[in-house]
Amino acid sequence: MALNPYDLEEEILARVTWKYLATLRCAYRGPKISAMGIEEQQNNVDDPPSLIVQDFTLTKVRPCEAIKLYRAVHCDGLLLYVMENQLLVRNPLLKETTWIKCGSDFHQRDDAYSLGYLSHCDFRILSNSRNRPSRVEVGEVASKTWKVIDNISFDWFLSVPLSILSLRGTPYCIGLREDHTAFVQSFDFSSERFQPIDDLPFSYDEMNPIALEIYKGDRLSVLEQCHKTRKICIWVKHWLMLTSWTKLVVVDIPEFPLLYARPSLISTNYYFDKNDRPVITCNDTGMKGLSIIRVINEREFLVTKANSTETRFAFLCSYVPSFVRLSGFSKQDTSRIRLRKRRFN
Repeated sequence: MALNPYDLEEEILARVTWKYLATLRCAYRGPKISAMGIEEQQNNVDDPPSLIVQDFTLTKVRPCEAIKLYRAVHCDGLLLYVMENQLLVRNPLLKETTWIKCGSDFHQRDDAYSLGYLSHCDFRILSNSRNRPSRVEVGEVASKTWKVIDNISFDWFLSVPLSILSLRGTPYCIGLREDHTAFVQSFDFSSERFQPIDDLPFSYDEMNPIALEIYKGDRLSVLEQCHKTRKICIWVKHWLMLTSWTKLVVVDIPEFPLLYARPSLISTNYYFDKNDRPVITCNDTGMKGLSIIRVINEREFLVTKANSTETRFAFLCSYVPSFVRLSGFSKQDTSRIRLRKRRFN
């Protein structure tokens, strides 16, 4: 069977093994979107990994218009870029994009956006205000229309910095109640209602860095670091089963870096390598660079840094490429994407 050039390109890419934790960041002036891949050492797994920076800069998409990027959210290979009063949904692998105007007036520090779906043909965007009075809206990506969700009462608010993810099309976040107890909250696009999942497995301390991530594709994972002792604990919980949290990892190294200092709007990200050891990404103090911290064992860790000229950006986002395609997406001219690679050892 003959393949046209585009199908041939997709067939080739489908056979490539993608092992990236992509760290997305954007400069405050002009459109600049980059991905940082971690390349494991083949001979000695304890050697520090190499960092490869790929520049996926969007040029000439919006001529003569500076793009200020506030945040990116990942869902099944798609990224939702939150910009000034506009949103961009994109598959960086397939170079497909669609622009969506924000449903209401945009507030940089108050609005939280999530990406999810009812099906892979029906992606949705959740928008809710971080502060009260809360405003909840759901946008359909294909039609680019918004719906205000009424009759939702709030006895909670979003934690800061935001810790938002999407698991199997459902957005999850960390919420705080009036008494400052913390819990995991989800949003059901079918019923258009928030649903509390479970309290966090530790007493919330606003000075301690926390983060929410996905573990092995079907479990929620939460990290907490004590700001005094630097001790890190990571718990996991199945997204569907009515099970309690299980403590997966404890890292008790007094010299371990503080992932972020309070108050901060910058969260941290983490994942687990092939040996089930945590790898944590965080911005350095003053956003002067990016650190990737790899736990070797109970007493050792390695820090790999990218230089400050590449990583002075305001947020981090984990990303796994996929071939998800949607109606309404436009194929972007590949000449508009400049690809550069820089390696840091």
